[in-house]
Amino acid sequence: MASPEGAGTGARLQGSAAAPPAGKPGDLGTRVSGRRKELKLSRCQLAGLAGLSVPYLEYLETHSARPTREALQQLAAALQTTPETLLGADRDQPPSQAGPSSRPVLQRLTAAECYDLLSPGGVGRVAFTTADGPVVLPVNYAMVGHTVIFRTAPDTLLAGYLDGPAGFEVDRLDEALSQGWSVLVTGRAVRVRSEAEVRHLEQHARIRPWAGGARDVYVRITPRKITGRRIHD
Repeated sequence: MASPEGAGTGARLQGSAAAPPAGKPGDLGTRVSGRRKELKLSRCQLAGLAGLSVPYLEYLETHSARPTREALQQLAAALQTTPETLLGADRDQPPSQAGPSSRPVLQRLTAAECYDLLSPGGVGRVAFTTADGPVVLPVNYAMVGHTVIFRTAPDTLLAGYLDGPAGFEVDRLDEALSQGWSVLVTGRAVRVRSEAEVRHLEQHARIRPWAGGARDVYVRITPRKITGRRIHD
């Protein structure tokens, strides 16, 4: 987030005729610039479409700054996208044709770093083997200690293959910056049968599956192995 000083500078530039000196662009600036080039728009053309001054747009593209909500909405509309996408809120989406970053570094993560990345919960992918071959399904999950917890319904395909080996993967990708990370857990997917443990998970896991319905089968994966990688500049 930009400092108060940076925000004030951006506000003054909105009506200024002088262009600011180039600095290090932030994530938002990189996304705005990347999307503008995808649409083959000049900075002057985008500024006109978004109702912003050229110096202000240049500032946003070349500095780590945050525009006002109104300016962000105008930029998103002009770039034929959404404010959330410009802010990087769609990083769970699979990558398309983004190329590598200029100086990519592939970093192996420690187990502690992997658990830190998993700890907020969210959406992951559970993988297991059926008679017809491997299956990968998205699930909402939470972490309880070092245990992955998710819910399913008793009549699902997943429920039929519990108490067996499973994999669990979570990643976060930023296509505009060609950066991201992934964590892979291998272990066993086991149905939680103890009523006391189920009540404990209801209080502490607080998982709300997007699919809705009576998904009252709690499943835990206790990691046998956990690995992760991060790619960045």
